[in-house]
Amino acid sequence: MPGSIKIDDGSGNYTILTNGGSLGSDKTITVPNTTGTMALTSNISAPGLTGFQIFRITADLTSNAQYVTANWEEVDTYYEAIGSYISESSGVFSFSSTGKYWMTAQAEMYAPAGAYANFNIEGTIDNSNYEILARGSTPGGTIRMAGTTIGTLFDVTDVSTHKIKFFKETNSASTVMYGNTTKVMTGITFARLGDT
Repeated sequence: MPGSIKIDDGSGNYTILTNGGSLGSDKTITVPNTTGTMALTSNISAPGLTGFQIFRITADLTSNAQYVTANWEEVDTYYEAIGSYISESSGVFSFSSTGKYWMTAQAEMYAPAGAYANFNIEGTIDNSNYEILARGSTPGGTIRMAGTTIGTLFDVTDVSTHKIKFFKETNSASTVMYGNTTKVMTGITFARLGDT
């Protein structure tokens, strides 16, 4: 069945235009004094997320400044991922598909008096040199336990070179980054928003 377009001439008079042909072909529409072509495209993304995954650390990390390389897991309680675009190995998060990814990270941390405990989302676009994409800071003074949340957008144009790491930034080996196997205390969420 051909499609139709309803055109108002501005005076309340409507003209119904129809055009045959296959559903997958471009359509040429002729309006008085004007002719135009409506091109159909398959490069239109459906609304909504195309991927969503959450990872967390499962055990406390008490240490000096370092990348968080151990005890990562994808959340497995009251959770279902959308797609499977992200994988983790030794603290390096890799992407199986190019796209624009929104990342939100949180950390619950403790720092003794005189110390700080911050964290960074760091990314590389050459599979070698990591740069800080977002940084979370804990308050100083007498408040020693704190949680903070940060977020950033990462445009993954090459899955072989674009990676993410999580960095614990501190000046004391007594600082703690908390982990848990049943709830997210420290972790990161990846949401694939669409194509690059």
